[in-house]
Amino acid sequence: MNPAIILTLSRIVIAPFFAVAFIRSFTSAAPVAWLWASAGLAALIELSDAFDGRIARARNQVTDFGKIFDPVADSLSRQTIFLSFLVCKPHIIPLWMFLVFLYRDAFLSVLRIWCAYNGIVLAARRAGKLKAVVQAIGAFCVLFVCLAHAYHVPWIPLRIGGRHPGFWIMLVPAVVTVLSVYDYVVSNWQTVKSMTVPRKQ
Repeated sequence: MNPAIILTLSRIVIAPFFAVAFIRSFTSAAPVAWLWASAGLAALIELSDAFDGRIARARNQVTDFGKIFDPVADSLSRQTIFLSFLVCKPHIIPLWMFLVFLYRDAFLSVLRIWCAYNGIVLAARRAGKLKAVVQAIGAFCVLFVCLAHAYHVPWIPLRIGGRHPGFWIMLVPAVVTVLSVYDYVVSNWQTVKSMTVPRKQ
């Protein structure tokens, strides 16, 4: 168990605490404190994601476990944040948007498993990296809006077009997420196509 793996695992440990703090902020008499706690936990998740790979490479401690589990930890932690946006009241994002994020990660997990099974390296795509950055920015912008509401900032509306402002913020990551799936499918079309071909017995 090296420092990089500990950092990777920390995202899975921290994510449920984020969910509790964020959801609690909408029912607590002290929402500001809970939202700041949520922002701090979200920052820890992103810092873990930013530094675990760098530390592993710097210490020459890149492992197969780290390669496999890093995207799993990313997905679980991000999906926990998005699930929190879905179940809180008022609902910030609708179910269909959460499913876009969830199904994209599920599809990529299946593709990675298939590639590993066949000895193929699924290279990281710029669209995938862009998706991760845009999702992180979107999550922090939602937290900013929620903090602004908690502080009763007058120029941050409670609703835009009948929806929480966070919906319109997260709509951008949702579109980028869909485009990233398209990019992976097109660039790995032969691999995806081979998944539907029956194997000879």
